[in-house]
This record gives sequence, structure tokens and C-alpha cells, in this order.
Amino acid sequence: MTTGKRLLQRVAPFSTMIKGLAHPYRISILYLLSHEPMWGEDLARDLRIKENLLTHHLNAMGKAGWVTKKQDGRHKLYSLRAKTFRELPKLLAETPLWKTLHKPL
Repeated sequence: MTTGKRLLQRVAPFSTMIKGLAHPYRISILYLLSHEPMWGEDLARDLRIKENLLTHHLNAMGKAGWVTKKQDGRHKLYSLRAKTFRELPKLLAETPLWKTLHKPL
């Protein structure tokens, strides 16, 4: 088991990832984008929020590594980064609780 400064160093990247989801709109964006990439206008419509508020949340998610965007003129297509999904479980993968919950049947 890791403790002290080594633990803080180990969890720091995961803290950034989790902060990137620390809002109900961001969890909603995560849910929507896990189905398919979406245009910013469509995300704003589906979430019923203004585009500038959506941009704020997407920027935070982008800085934390959750989303990428492709520009097409004035429009932006957003998608999730699969790498971030693969990284997040690594924080807990070596803990006894994780191993108990993920035992092969």
C-alpha cells in the first residue's frame, strides 16, 4: 500500500481527471458523448443550456483529458478520449476491494 507523498504523487493525475467531471452537466456530457460524437450545438440543445456555458464545461473536460474537438468552420464536433477511460480504473485496480469486486466467475 502506498502512503504519504508517494500516494499524493500517484493520485494527482487522477484528481485532475475526476475534477474534469465534477459537475452534473459534465457527467451528462460524458453520458451523451459515450453514445457518439456530437456537435456543440446539439449538445447545448440536448442539455438545454446556452452554448457559452457548454463551452465552459467542455473546456474543463478537455483540459482534464476527457474530450477532443474537431473544428469544421464555425462548428465543433466533440468526442470522448478512450484513453482516459482506460486510465481511470488504474487508480484502484491494485486494491483489495477492486480485486474482490472484479473476481472472474
